Amino acid sequence: MAQEVDLGRGGTGKIRSFWVGLGLSVITFGIYGFCWYYFVNDELKDVGIEKGDQNLAQSSPSMSVVAILVGGWVIVPPLLSVYNYGQRIKRAQRLTGLPKGDQINPTVALLLMFPGALLVIPYFLHFWYVTKHQNMALRGAGGLPASGAPILPAAA
Repeated sequence: MAQEVDLGRGGTGKIRSFWVGLGLSVITFGIYGFCWYYFVNDELKDVGIEKGDQNLAQSSPSMSVVAILVGGWVIVPPLLSVYNYGQRIKRAQRLTGLPKGDQINPTVALLLMFPGALLVIPYFLHFWYVTKHQNMALRGAGGLPASGAPILPAAA
């Protein structure tokens, strides 16, 4: 079960496992991948609302999915969507105070996606990479350590 993180103002995010997402994508013949893409973009939108970032708060998860799904026939829209998704993760990481050296590189995410989609292994690395950074952003937005380390109780 994914760990839920309270993002404030009624928004919640989920710390997702790459392996569970991969398994669900395989079992559903890729359909879960589109659902996942909507959910993660919606969570980033919630981070933007909570942190007062209008650019992030006004992003459209539905349009991101449409760009991947329908725009795939044109090639350019999915690439822009993937790059912009990386930019949204980076913006959320910056808003939560993650050090610059630990933030996602949207260009690397894009290059792992394409031509990674044709080469299979880089494609999986893309999903691992963005899931890792998405989880870091959500942990930071929820007041948890970005690394995923448990919070230890204060000594008495």
